[in-house]
Parts: sequence; structure tokens; C-alpha cells
Amino acid sequence: MPQNITDGDLQKLLHIALQSLAIQKTLLENQVAELNKEMRTLERDDELEKLDHSILLISRDYDHYKAMLDPTIKIDLENYYD
Repeated sequence: MPQNITDGDLQKLLHIALQSLAIQKTLLENQVAELNKEMRTLERDDELEKLDHSILLISRDYDHYKAMLDPTIKIDLENYYD
């Protein structure tokens, strides 16, 4: 395993991590929306609380990694593998 990582590779990894976190957050938010359609129960409320906590943790990680992005290095992951 390489001991040093280039700035470009680090930025690429950060972009990949941010995409992954954004997808995870969206999936959890969709679960919250589905649960909100159901009748209120203690079990549902407990599940919503867990989902909200997970979303909060993902949002913190997203913000943390986003702050590390170097705006001078542009990476277009949507077209990167084309």
C-alpha cells in the first residue's frame, strides 16, 4: 500500500466518499418519508429517531469531507469512467 497519496487521488477519494454519503442520506430520507406515511406508533417513532440520528451522522461526515475539497482540482465523476 502506498505511503503517500497525491493531492489528485485524495480529491478523487473525497468526491467518491461525498457521492456515497449523499446516496446513503437520500436512501435514509426516503425511508423517513415512507415511515411518515404510516400511522403513528411507538415502534415507528423509534425507527424515525434512529433514521434521523443516522442522517445527522452522515451529514456531519459529508460536511467534514466537503471542507477538505480543493476547489482548484476539478473531478467530474459522472464522466470519469466513460
